Amino acid sequence: MARRGTKQSETAEGQGNLFAYAEQLYPVRRPEGQLRSADLSLRIKMSMGRALRESPKSIEQIAGEISQLTGRTLTVDALYAYTAPSKPEHEIGITRFIAFVQATGANWVFDELAEPLGLVVLEGREAHFAQRGLLEQRRRELDEQIKKLDREMRDAPVSVARRRL
Repeated sequence: MARRGTKQSETAEGQGNLFAYAEQLYPVRRPEGQLRSADLSLRIKMSMGRALRESPKSIEQIAGEISQLTGRTLTVDALYAYTAPSKPEHEIGITRFIAFVQATGANWVFDELAEPLGLVVLEGREAHFAQRGLLEQRRRELDEQIKKLDREMRDAPVSVARRRL
């Protein structure tokens, strides 16, 4: 809570600004404009390639898990083709893509794909943090409305008509 005489954006000495920290982690994004199919395909392939490189699992393990999750066999060669920028004709379907993310544990891939649309993907408690921020914003708006009504009532008091009993 802000101290009397300080702006609400200022914080007490030694107290961090939680929302400023959140803006560093989750910058406000704006849509990049018209998204081209080739750009999106390349973004998916590059993200998937990075996820494969960063995964502690072998590509054989990942292909096997995707096959198990989808009920459709996926070969290592097909998985490589999905990640090869030089093979634009090989695009992964959404079911396999979701299985890929689950198999690699690279949830950040969803955020990579949401970025050009101006969106941010939140996981678990991060969503609670964002929701709390929204509620704080609504609270400030309601407080402003209450203050406005208080000023109006103070500036123009209500006359109560006397009624006979």
